[in-house]
Amino acid sequence: MKKFFEEFKEFASSFLSDVVNFIFMAFVLFCLLKAINKLTSIGHKVEEPKAPTTKKCPFCKTEIDIEATRCPHCTSVLEEAKKD
Repeated sequence: MKKFFEEFKEFASSFLSDVVNFIFMAFVLFCLLKAINKLTSIGHKVEEPKAPTTKKCPFCKTEIDIEATRCPHCTSVLEEAKKD
């Protein structure tokens, strides 16, 4: 019976050691994957600024299309249109 307890104690010790090692390796793998994901997402965040699509009317200060020659709100002729 004494031999049985010694063998069980050795088995339990080895089993607990294996469980702790498995949890540690899973934690290391999780941290590694998280770091790789963070590094790859940083490279994709850099975006070029987009060209403006609207401008403000100098008379009524509302936003209008960038290619407009007249303001649809106050019907003023814009300066860019006067130059042409």
